[in-house]
Amino acid sequence: MSKPENTFQELAGVPVHYDRAPSAGYGTRGIPYTFHCTEPFEATLHAAFEELWAACPLGTAEVITSAGAYVDKSGLHGAGRAFDIDGIFWPDKAFITNQYPSDRRFYLAVESVLRKHLGTVLNYKFDASHQDHFHVSGRGEPGFVPGHESRVLYWQMALTHLFDRPVTVDGLTGPETNGASRALLRALDMAEDDEMSTAGALHRGLDRAWEDLLDAAAERGFRGVAGEAEQTPLQLLEALYATIADELDGQASRKAVESAVTTFAQHPDTDAWLDQFRDAP
Repeated sequence: MSKPENTFQELAGVPVHYDRAPSAGYGTRGIPYTFHCTEPFEATLHAAFEELWAACPLGTAEVITSAGAYVDKSGLHGAGRAFDIDGIFWPDKAFITNQYPSDRRFYLAVESVLRKHLGTVLNYKFDASHQDHFHVSGRGEPGFVPGHESRVLYWQMALTHLFDRPVTVDGLTGPETNGASRALLRALDMAEDDEMSTAGALHRGLDRAWEDLLDAAAERGFRGVAGEAEQTPLQLLEALYATIADELDGQASRKAVESAVTTFAQHPDTDAWLDQFRDAP
């Protein structure tokens, strides 16, 4: 497909840099670059990032990093209607998408805002090739679609990590995910029981409430970000256990890794040191 004539170097007032160059690779702030995409898709990206700056307590970022927009190949990149987001840099925070395991809540908050504007967002859990970027495109309208794997994956991740309703993250709707979704809609007063009596009715309810659910998810994910205190060793230990459970789920090595961490944490010297960070009884 032919390269769109429309170009951009910034989105919502923030420079967009290319971060796959030999001199400025992934994880850095990259280098200034001119990206190509269609005008309508650029407008969608502008709107998404404008809302992100408004929703995130950190405010407007300094740099967005990307692997590209238009690429001479088939698909939405070749049509100038896709964009890869590698990272976002604020003065006091570097958000790098491959750090999802250690920054899940913030990651999902960012994704929640993106999903208000873009029908397709492929994330860390979609497949191995998307663990280092968000792929966002103009395929489809925003909303909940039970047969859309990437949307279901996101929703299961949000239920688990933002709404404290753990479910299996497999991209498939089923009794577990549906049950957690019903309970959440009920708790948030977004639907009555008779509006969720069947799986189909529930999914229509999720679609109707989608924008409000995304707002609630973003608020939870961004909670405490501005001026957040440095995590204590106890909080880091808790996060480590959560990461092991998330990343090694179903793997034979999980039990051995958890056992090793527990042995360290329960060692008398470690336990005595951790006492200083525990709340007084």
